[in-house]
Amino acid sequence: MIFLVLGPILIGLFFYICQCKFLMKATLVLEAVLIGISVNFILTNTAASVQLLSGFAFPIGMKIEVDALSAMMLLLNNFLFGFMILFNLHKSYMNKLFFFLFLSLQGLINGVFLSTDFFNVYILIEVATVVVSILIMYKKDSQSMYDGMIYLMVNMIAMTFFLLGIGYLYKYTGALDFDSVSTSIKMLASKRSLILPFALMITGISLKAALLPLFSWLPKAHGTASAPSIVSGVLSGIFVKIGIYLYIRVSFMFSDVFMLSDFFIAIGFLTAIAGFLFALSQTDIKLILAYHSVSQIGLMMIGLSSKQVDSYHGGLYHIVAHGIFKTLLFLIAGLLIETYHTRDIRAMNGLFKRSRFLSLIMIVAVLSITGAPFFSGGYSKYFIMKGFSGLWAEILFIVINMGTMMSFIKFWHVLFMDSSQQSPSLPSPIIKKILPYNSIIALSVMALSCILLGIAGDYLFKTLTTFDTHYNFFSQLLKWPKYLLTYGVSYLTYIALVKKNPLFAKLKKMELSFNQITLAILSFFMVTTWYLHLITT
Repeated sequence: MIFLVLGPILIGLFFYICQCKFLMKATLVLEAVLIGISVNFILTNTAASVQLLSGFAFPIGMKIEVDALSAMMLLLNNFLFGFMILFNLHKSYMNKLFFFLFLSLQGLINGVFLSTDFFNVYILIEVATVVVSILIMYKKDSQSMYDGMIYLMVNMIAMTFFLLGIGYLYKYTGALDFDSVSTSIKMLASKRSLILPFALMITGISLKAALLPLFSWLPKAHGTASAPSIVSGVLSGIFVKIGIYLYIRVSFMFSDVFMLSDFFIAIGFLTAIAGFLFALSQTDIKLILAYHSVSQIGLMMIGLSSKQVDSYHGGLYHIVAHGIFKTLLFLIAGLLIETYHTRDIRAMNGLFKRSRFLSLIMIVAVLSITGAPFFSGGYSKYFIMKGFSGLWAEILFIVINMGTMMSFIKFWHVLFMDSSQQSPSLPSPIIKKILPYNSIIALSVMALSCILLGIAGDYLFKTLTTFDTHYNFFSQLLKWPKYLLTYGVSYLTYIALVKKNPLFAKLKKMELSFNQITLAILSFFMVTTWYLHLITT
């Protein structure tokens, strides 16, 4: 467990200080070891595994712990980092400084998932946020410097709320470790005293998770023009999941005090809808994907906030599914930007004729995110929706599914639209570049994972979430007519109501300033506090 945290950081530091001729090969060996350790935790973790970090007994001392949730998050984190490094080995900017920063970030994120103490979590996230900001600004152009600074300042404000929350929590419970806090909360005579610490903590967590209305910082960071595609992949694939992970931990901890299921389900639906509406308004391929991260986070929150076990575990599974297919989409977007020398998705076309391999990978990723049967997104979304009943819930899920499908119609145009259909005002596409073998291997493994998470979902669902359920091959096959019909309706809706609608042009120009983002954070905190006062006796 300690190696998962310190291994990447110390080895990255060694590579940075020393001149190592075998930097690339040694890093790949390290990633293979980290993935192997994570897989072992998944396969053998029948109960929580604990490792003390000092000579003092717990709770005086410190410990790190792996349970079913952290094991799943560790596997996703190390899998994504390993294959993103493999994907980018040939890039000129992958020097020893970049490796040190990237590997340090991997170790810090592993530390967050292993920590059982709120203050340690705070420290690790703060350091990781600084590293992410440096990676966003790595190419040092003016736009990336601005985006990186906005990201850093907004997230520091969010974590200040979180720090104040754990300070008040310590005042009332006398503890910071998860187990002691959980026990102390149940013994408190006045539950209302927990309103302030919980509201402060959940505000910081909600911004890290990019919930409505606290998501406007995310496209600036994930979609910044000069950030390497693997940095965008890390941010959307795993780093934003830290907020989701903390939400799970904190909501379970306070579940006997505050019943916030309906509150966060409502926020989840609003976040999902807002995310795809903003995605529909974009023509920048990275911003489309960044806003769709917001939409998919909304879906996760709907599932994870549900009281139904199917929906909750579907939300957990969607964390893994989204991590892989969204990272894959960002890697593809980076290749398309390099090939066509533009970020405007309207100027990208005829990819199927230029690269059958990359086209096939894109098809797998798009089918996954749009919830096609036999693919990862289709499997996880099925269980998220399964726990909900009623007309309104069904309508909202249909709207979200159609919004996702409409957003990715532009990607089908990239595949099959001829250059003759392209607007004359847009630049002509560049002839494709041949992908190096390392990129081909990384893309292939990630695409195969998207398929296996759907086809072998019954086995992998239980392995990753410890919940035994069934959505077999035949049941998924019967869902194809509904999926195709929904896509057909989505396409007609896109042509009739979205494609040339001036409202989406106005939506595209909406962007919150730093002051407005700060005001949104304060407003979220106040509304949450008010709601907690209403429901707490």
